[in-house]
Amino acid sequence: MIEFDVRVPPSGEIPLATGRQRVGIHEALTGRTLTVWANRRRVHFLLDGHLVTTVPSRLRPEDIACLTMRYGARPAGPEPPPAALSRARSGTAILTAGEPVEVDRKVHRNGIVCLAGGRYQVGFGLTGRTITLRFDGHRMHAIADDALMKTWPCPVPADRLGRSTGHGRRRPPLPPPPLPPPPLPAGAIRAQRKVHASGRFTINGQFIKLGPRHAGKIVTVVIEDTHYPVLHGEDELAVRPRKSRGPIIRLVKGMGT
Repeated sequence: MIEFDVRVPPSGEIPLATGRQRVGIHEALTGRTLTVWANRRRVHFLLDGHLVTTVPSRLRPEDIACLTMRYGARPAGPEPPPAALSRARSGTAILTAGEPVEVDRKVHRNGIVCLAGGRYQVGFGLTGRTITLRFDGHRMHAIADDALMKTWPCPVPADRLGRSTGHGRRRPPLPPPPLPPPPLPAGAIRAQRKVHASGRFTINGQFIKLGPRHAGKIVTVVIEDTHYPVLHGEDELAVRPRKSRGPIIRLVKGMGT
């Protein structure tokens, strides 16, 4: 029995035995470091002590020696316990009504995450980050940096949720939301613009692109020295660099002319 640490490559494939065994890991874990526990019967992949997946082992004694040289494998401790959620023989997680589960997902362009065959909007501000989505039967919570970012009605049916990867129970309670941003300095200038059907608007001769899903919205642009934070209500949709230095016209009513 051996164990070693390995970083998940962009391809998601971790080679164990050349020409005989490569294990695919979900793209949401790209760049994360997993601990691999292996013997000649099973290979377990763990993230921060939690079991991610288990596959049958095709390793031979010479492969164990090769892994020791390649990854600096060390003698392993006890075999990891089973995952928190029981699974059917097909590998589908068996979820009871209201049972809280969570998955890690990377937020793609336009604030989209892919889960259980669907695409769901979680917010532009999380683009490029790996977040935890927690489901408790009726609600979906987005957690990042140990803070509760947002909560929505659960968009994923329980039968489809059981087929997605990366499940595990979350025993601690939900974390608190992040601290609110500091208030804008007195006299901070804002301007309002309506987003065109193309998903763009213009401020001071500069095009700002938000995407067609925001067409028709009235957004507020905070005028800063180097950037334009774009708000819709209390939600920050985007932050774009400011490229022009001319005067800003058509401000929010009551703040300028």
